[in-house]
Amino acid sequence: MPPLSNLLALVLLGGPPPDSPACRGPLTRSSVVACALADHPSVRAAELGREAIEGRKQSARTLLPSHPTVEVTLAQRVGLRYPDRDMNIYGRLSQELEVAGQRRKRIAVADSEMAQAQARVGLTRRDIAADALTAYFEVLAAQEQRAMIGRIAKTADTLVELARASERAGLGSVLTADVAVTASVRVARQQIEAQRRVATASAALAGLLGRDPAAGAATVQGDLAPLSTPPDLAALVEAALSRRAEIDLAKAEREVFARQVDLYRRIRIPNPSVVLYAQRDGFGERVLGGGVSFPIPLPSPLGRSFAGQIAENKSLARQAEAEVERWRRQVRTEVAVGFQNLVARRAELALFEGDRLQRAEAHLEALGQEMASGRMSIREAVVLQQNFLEYLGTHIEARRALALASVELARVAGLLPEGS
Repeated sequence: MPPLSNLLALVLLGGPPPDSPACRGPLTRSSVVACALADHPSVRAAELGREAIEGRKQSARTLLPSHPTVEVTLAQRVGLRYPDRDMNIYGRLSQELEVAGQRRKRIAVADSEMAQAQARVGLTRRDIAADALTAYFEVLAAQEQRAMIGRIAKTADTLVELARASERAGLGSVLTADVAVTASVRVARQQIEAQRRVATASAALAGLLGRDPAAGAATVQGDLAPLSTPPDLAALVEAALSRRAEIDLAKAEREVFARQVDLYRRIRIPNPSVVLYAQRDGFGERVLGGGVSFPIPLPSPLGRSFAGQIAENKSLARQAEAEVERWRRQVRTEVAVGFQNLVARRAELALFEGDRLQRAEAHLEALGQEMASGRMSIREAVVLQQNFLEYLGTHIEARRALALASVELARVAGLLPEGS
């Protein structure tokens, strides 16, 4: 049976726990985010910080500000004129009470700190989700590039063989053969680079999922389809202003400082203590009594008036307010930039028409036949091969850029994790 924390992750994230088959097998776009969030140490650290605030809130609910104090003293009475002796017993019980609502203010401070911790959890989960999707799309793009280069490498080898055969038959020159070899080396270098991108992107994704990158690459399945985001910039800005964790974090921090000011003001009010006492003295009397004691507050700097703490937290609250406004401005800018970037990437991808891509692939496969039949020279075939290769590679790069732009826009708009 999986641990309770993993089952909780399944409930909260709507995805599989980290040790489930869905996380061990090929990863989809939805499962890669759920698996990354399910057992990531940064998410655990943020959640443990929230649990620490729970403990602080529990201590703030304490009813009495201090423990009761019991005092018992014994004294022996000896007469100066007469040798009479007697034992005096004195007992005193005192309990400090809060009468200015300090407990309620401490709970309010703890509530604000809890909101702050919750905002940190949301911020961490959003960034991990964005990193997981970025790594996922990087692996997909690298795999597509590797597959495309692999198909073209066969054509490059065919061109080299035809060029060398033509040279041996006396129908071509050494220069033409070297041109074909040079083009083949260029394709081989691109093939090595594509393999490196697949390996590094898979290792980065494996590390994000808590796997050993050296034990085996993480496998993914899916396509480079971008995330779906609202098409209206104004709606994105409004969503970001209401959902961005940085703004919530700054607001919670401002609230913490403001409530600290209220707490220190209440703490300045002196707490009375209820006193009960009993005594037995040398006159054979038993005395029972009670009363109330009040501390005498002295002005600063002679006494502890908390004036410095109040001034400090007031300034920190104003600083946090300025931080809230700074984040609002930054969020508006980030969303606008991300939106325009996404629009540009979509326009860039629209330049690649589907039939042209299929024709480019077909032309690459037919280059060897065209050259073998004499309808095309080796030099022309090498030039066309490089042009088509660049065209297909640019198309994959455009799809990758669009997918990553959609992830960035979803991140700055506060839309990650998806469905949260």
